[in-house]
Order: sequence, then C-alpha cells, then structure tokens
Amino acid sequence: MSIYYVPNYLTHFYRTGQKPFQNICDLGIEAAERILLNDIDWRGDGTYLSARIRHEELLWLKFTEVGGIPKRKHPIYMILGDSPTGPHDLHNEYDHKIILPLSIFKPEDVGFTYPDSMYKLPLNELDKLYLERNEEPHVYRMEELAGLIKIYEVYKYNNHYIEAQVWNDKPIIDFL
Repeated sequence: MSIYYVPNYLTHFYRTGQKPFQNICDLGIEAAERILLNDIDWRGDGTYLSARIRHEELLWLKFTEVGGIPKRKHPIYMILGDSPTGPHDLHNEYDHKIILPLSIFKPEDVGFTYPDSMYKLPLNELDKLYLERNEEPHVYRMEELAGLIKIYEVYKYNNHYIEAQVWNDKPIIDFL
C-alpha cells in the first residue's frame, strides 16, 4: 500500500449497549457521567466530560474557521479507514463497527485531526499511549487528506489513525 493512499471510507466504532453514531456530550451531563464512571481505565477521572465539552467547542470553532458548516453541536467521531494495529487498535476497545463511504459526506460536513483531536501524541512516538490533552488540535479539510498522509506517512506504519469529526447527521441517516 502506498503511503499516499487515502481510504475512501470512515469507520465508526461503538460498544455493546451503546447506540451507534452518538456523542456522549449529546446525552446530558448525568447520563454521560454514569457511563464515564464505568470507564475506569481513563475517562472516569471526573474531568473528562467538562474537558470534552470545552474541547468540542474548540473543534467546532476550528472547523468553521476552515470552511466547515456544522449542523450538530457535538461531532460524531469516526476514523478514516480502519483501525491501526498496535496500541491504538480500536478493535481492542470497541465491540462493533460500521463502515460508511467517505463519498456520502460533503467537505463542509467533516473535519479531520491527526493523530487525535483530544489527546497529544508525539509523532515520533506513535507506538506509545499518552493521555496529555491536546489544547490546540489542528483541523484538516477533506481535500488535505492526501497531503496529511504523505507528511506523516500515516498508512506506511499503520500505527495510528486519522480521526474524523462528522458534523452533519443527514448523510448518515440517508445512507443507512
């Protein structure tokens, strides 16, 4: 596979007992906190939800600054292509996945971050997990994906993913 290959689909991962295409911030504070308390690995620290809400406000702003037109307050998280192998393999954390063609989305519907919107990950240490929150994520447009993949050789090493933030439900509903 060429390092310039741009996957033509997005993958949404979710857990058993959860509905697909939900954002925890859409559930309300009490319901979200109940879910997070059960996620003792790293989200149940009592600070995640407030940090996530602030972070999504920042993502919304950055997405609009690059020409995005959000139709949702909180994005639906997906990844470009499938999960990588190694420590960032989402198959280890989630039970289910749904694959959607990238072609159902308009460029103003979806933004992308690398390596992750919420957390910093030093690009020279992609084989490790870091939980330091990213206060300044860079949002990329759909037409920037080939350049992003080329610069960071994302699929050459297949050890992390490009996160997609979908800001419009309609393409998903229409497709399903």
